[in-house]
Amino acid sequence: MDRTFHSKVDWWYWLLMAVTAFLLFDFFWFHYTIATLLVAAVMIFEIEMLIHTRYIVTGSGKLLIETGRFVADKTILLNTIVGMCEVNSFSIAPALSVHRVEITYRVGDKHEKVFVSPQNAEDFIRWVQKKMKSGENTDQ
Repeated sequence: MDRTFHSKVDWWYWLLMAVTAFLLFDFFWFHYTIATLLVAAVMIFEIEMLIHTRYIVTGSGKLLIETGRFVADKTILLNTIVGMCEVNSFSIAPALSVHRVEITYRVGDKHEKVFVSPQNAEDFIRWVQKKMKSGENTDQ
């Protein structure tokens, strides 16, 4: 069974979208065509991330990180996860909040990290750990 966790959205993301919308309206009003087109593209990107950022823990033992059409999705096998902890971070990540879960996982012989921001971080961590322990994580 798959379980979907949507991203938590902090105030700073809403502020970013408000500033972008204001600039879009301003540039459109004063007929700055190039600036209007560029800011419109940024606004579309922001809306796309807002609507489509989610984390799916699959029954086949994978964590799918989806961030919309413009950013490549990431798939992590649950049996490669070596650690998870809650952190506060402003780094570039598929997360719309500074309250994040840092996931450390193996890729070959090295470790990589990814940050996600599910709405309920404790529930997300519990669910992933439950799926890791249940043996549903196959290498498909």
